[in-house]
Amino acid sequence: LAMNRVKEVERINRREVETQLASNTRGDAGSWDVSKSWHATYSDSAYVYVGGLPYELSEGDVATVMAQWGDIVDVNMPRDKGTGKPKGFAFICYEDQRSTVLAVDNFNGAKLLGRTVRCDHCRDFREEQAKDPDAIPDHVARKLSEKELEQRKREIVERNAELKAHAAEKEQRFAEARGTATTAGEREEAAVRASLLGDKERAANAKRRTHIEEVLSRRKAGAQAELALEARKKAEWEERKRQRDADEAAGRRDRDADKRSGREHFAPPPPPPPSEGSTKTVRLF
Repeated sequence: LAMNRVKEVERINRREVETQLASNTRGDAGSWDVSKSWHATYSDSAYVYVGGLPYELSEGDVATVMAQWGDIVDVNMPRDKGTGKPKGFAFICYEDQRSTVLAVDNFNGAKLLGRTVRCDHCRDFREEQAKDPDAIPDHVARKLSEKELEQRKREIVERNAELKAHAAEKEQRFAEARGTATTAGEREEAAVRASLLGDKERAANAKRRTHIEEVLSRRKAGAQAELALEARKKAEWEERKRQRDADEAAGRRDRDADKRSGREHFAPPPPPPPSEGSTKTVRLF
């Protein structure tokens, strides 16, 4: 299957060259346009798959060979968990996506230490990432007992440690191939420096958090003081309003009482009743 894929890529490239560089009716040769090429289908991926590699090659060796077509930023070469030996294939990531076109066109079908190498585009490559042991999905956690859940968390922690060690090992091999590897003393010095920088950063973050908390506390206290002042003003206003309403009600009661007492004191006496048998002559002028 690997050889069939190698020949298939070669056939596609030949047909594309014949199509794009074919002369027109006037005899003018065509021009190459990568946007019309089958390579454009993979324009969003900077990874290539390289298969058929000799098993004695390391990540650094593969990076050295593949660097002919561009700067490499990542080499992922799966290894056997039991023996640690390479499985004979790798995923290469270039800094410039256009380098993948050069690698596929030039390295596919090439001979490397007597083996025919397959080089093809890789649309979706996702290297395994470290996981959070406390972020197990609920639908999974519900199916596990408490003991099984703890075991699953321990497995995630162990796998994260393996990934970290593998990444460090890969980085070291990659650095050795590019001539940027460091000695144990240099790595120790870098670790100490990183630790000091980390301590400084943590101290700065703690100081920053303390300052933010103090500012928030002062603002909260100010806001609470303003709310208390507003509440006090409102209570005083309501008390004055209540007192004013009470004074007005008392005034109305006093006025009503005065009106009633005034009518009773100043009311004219009733006329005396006429005596029997007496007559009164009224002269009209």
